[in-house]
Amino acid sequence: MKIVSALFAAACAVCAAAEDTVLENDALRLEFAGADGGYSLKCVVNKLAGGTRFCVAASNAPLWELAFWRDGDADVPSRARITNLSPCRAKRVERRAGGGAVFVWEGFDLPGEKNVACVRATVRLAADGASLWSIEAPCSSAVYGLAETRYPILRRVAQSGEADVLMPRTDLGASLVKKMPWLPRPRGFAALGYWPMMTAFIRDGAGLYFAAHDSSARIKTIKIMPEHGVEFYTPVENAGIPGRAAEGPRYETTLAAFKGDWWEAARLYRVWALTTKWTSKGRIVDRSDYPRRIAEIPFWINTHAMPDEASNTLARARAVFPDFDTGLHWHLWQHSGHDVNYPEYFPAQPGTKECIAFCRSIGQEAMPYTNGRLWSTNLLSFALARPYSITMPDGSPRVERYGKLTPPLSPICPSTEMWNETLNGFAGRVLDLGAGSLFLDQIGACPALPCYSRAHPHPVGGGAWYFEAYQRILSKTHARYAAKGAFLTTEGSGEPWMNVVDGYLTVQQRQPNDVPFYHAVYSGYTTYFCTPENHEDDDGSFFAAQARETLWGQALGWYHPLILEWPSKCAIIRQLASFRQAHLDCLAYGSLLGEVSFDGEVPDVPLTWLGRKQFYMWKVKNAPLSPTITGSMPSLLGYVWRSASTGREIAFLANLSDVPRDVSFRWRDAAGSAKLAARGLAAVELR
Repeated sequence: MKIVSALFAAACAVCAAAEDTVLENDALRLEFAGADGGYSLKCVVNKLAGGTRFCVAASNAPLWELAFWRDGDADVPSRARITNLSPCRAKRVERRAGGGAVFVWEGFDLPGEKNVACVRATVRLAADGASLWSIEAPCSSAVYGLAETRYPILRRVAQSGEADVLMPRTDLGASLVKKMPWLPRPRGFAALGYWPMMTAFIRDGAGLYFAAHDSSARIKTIKIMPEHGVEFYTPVENAGIPGRAAEGPRYETTLAAFKGDWWEAARLYRVWALTTKWTSKGRIVDRSDYPRRIAEIPFWINTHAMPDEASNTLARARAVFPDFDTGLHWHLWQHSGHDVNYPEYFPAQPGTKECIAFCRSIGQEAMPYTNGRLWSTNLLSFALARPYSITMPDGSPRVERYGKLTPPLSPICPSTEMWNETLNGFAGRVLDLGAGSLFLDQIGACPALPCYSRAHPHPVGGGAWYFEAYQRILSKTHARYAAKGAFLTTEGSGEPWMNVVDGYLTVQQRQPNDVPFYHAVYSGYTTYFCTPENHEDDDGSFFAAQARETLWGQALGWYHPLILEWPSKCAIIRQLASFRQAHLDCLAYGSLLGEVSFDGEVPDVPLTWLGRKQFYMWKVKNAPLSPTITGSMPSLLGYVWRSASTGREIAFLANLSDVPRDVSFRWRDAAGSAKLAARGLAAVELR
């Protein structure tokens, strides 16, 4: 009898090892392999949109991968990796209330040590229909500590050319790549820089949304792999330190099904984003600490110029555009050139204070350039700054290079009080010049970097410390500037700073398939400015790019001063800037809701964007030319905004063609019509 029972138990164990695990709610169905297949994710079914299947993969695919680092000089390999397919002593599934589960692996060996690590991968089913994923890896090793995680790993979300993919994109947040083929190489998008921590795959109105709703903005990277795989890579706190390393990433990843297009993915992200610290001050129209001037300057010029040339440029801009103010992104106010001698900006060029005073007297904004991250390694002072640099795992300071003409630069760890005092020191001196604004380069563009110094006041490696450190620094800077009605800006569109930075300079060259992802998520909560374009483009292509972003709520510009000598381009800028100024309640302070659907055929218009020489506007000779973009865009554009003051919905339309158009369109359950001039704009109130 005991023999029969033992055989029965063994048979049951074999069945359990082979049996798939299914987690399910009204929105999605998650199918996992059995224990023999490492509990690999086999399929995700979107139940909101006809049962569309994503992530169709064979068993024995990676679900997670963990890296352990050795601490000290033990006579064992310095790094070890395990996955859900690695040998271990036991595996099981623990069901949880609400339909979730915990997948458990026990008894992993690491080099030289037996049975020292286990892994618990949790999948929760939330009330809103999403699934929430987290992982932890307790480790009792005396030699190793957890250092990096990859989880969750989704293999082959869609076949090549099968799905439209919302790809993270510099500045605007995303581009929509229709029927995207498999990538030739992995693409990584790191947190706190240009990119949102999300992507989405959309097939015939069925979508799969993959995001990190991490309000603490921990250091992490979303990776999209060649065969449409996606994952989150995370360096953990106290990486590699036995007994002190975090047991996993301290955030959950969201995997959700939706029905619709990319706008629905943006809506999901916005719902979360409006619960974070960086939006907690509320809409900019309601904030007492938000200088309206940054939102209401309609266009910007960029120049490297001495004070007399800078003031002459803004005087010329006032003459050409007497009806609205112009901003000047001003390099060379400081005593030396670009990307050298950071952060030793002072003394200022002779005449800087007088230039700023003159420009402000005529209503123009001269915004001095500084860098919010870097220290020039060729300076004598770097010998004192070096211990405060972001530190690599081998103990060396991180070094970055920005062209052959400038010396290497090192990013300084923002957790250190030294960088707090340094940044706020030069920011305060710029304010004392009488400036009404300050540009802090790179903070909103560069990714958060893990730092492995054990002398700095933060956990070694990853965590939320980078976000918290710059929040602390910039809160002080912003309060001082806001008290004088001055504003702060940064390069890029890193989302976690909008409570302490007032505007984002979005300088990357545009593509026809760009979409206003960040505008859909954060409209009403910050200001994006800059529509980079070569003033030698033909007028039709120039209008197409600039009009599209005007309808997205973007402030125009970062033009070369020579644009003031091009009457046709100035006429376009005047038209678009005047339109924006007439509708600030929507385009600067309102909420971008979506696109209209035009009735009838909408032909495309061809365009050629010539690109620009890198540093072209900065007078650097022999600089490389960025790629020329050729393609097409729909000849009619239409976007719907909600007014910040009245709540009314208004459709903003643009005709990119060179012939007038009578158009009719639909928006949800509303309809509208307009007469559009050739290369013309219109606003139609809907409800």
